[in-house]
Amino acid sequence: MVLSKKKILLWVGVIIVSFVVGIFFATLIREKAYEIKKWIVKPSPPPRTRMVKLYFSLAQGEYLVPQQRKIFLPESDNEENKEMKVVLEELIKGPKNKDLFSTIPPDTRVRAVYIKDEIIYVDFSSSLKEKHPGGTIGELLTVYSIVDTLLDNFPSYSRVQILVQGEPQTTLVGHIDIRHPLPRNSEIIKSFSE
Repeated sequence: MVLSKKKILLWVGVIIVSFVVGIFFATLIREKAYEIKKWIVKPSPPPRTRMVKLYFSLAQGEYLVPQQRKIFLPESDNEENKEMKVVLEELIKGPKNKDLFSTIPPDTRVRAVYIKDEIIYVDFSSSLKEKHPGGTIGELLTVYSIVDTLLDNFPSYSRVQILVQGEPQTTLVGHIDIRHPLPRNSEIIKSFSE
């Protein structure tokens, strides 16, 4: 059986067209598979949590008492200064126990936290000064609720410098010297059973 030139050309044409169509569909399938992969949502890791110790005032306003709290840490950040900011924001939210009182005005914001050597620098908004209720003991409890909360939860540091609007302050409301970085003060801490 002898194939004519027309039949040979027809078969070659069919083979070439089949080959081109096959490549076209293979490319199309690969592109669609890539698009589908882009839309598949990877499950997010569970939120990072940590137990922290926050210091609040007793009703009599003479001492600080610790309160344990579970906090959620920033996703994918292992930077200590960001964790410190979250801890301070929890401190500003106030206690969960009705017998304890916050030492920081609720409008206060933590503008920044940075670390140099063994010192933690905390920059607060002006509300820390402007909305503080005042008094020597009140100011003392505010200062050391910040200092003791940070140094208890981040023990590799030795002192805390409090700033307001990026500037060092002589005092918050006229009584407690905060011009220099402060160490932990365990003398004003009392135990408290909830």
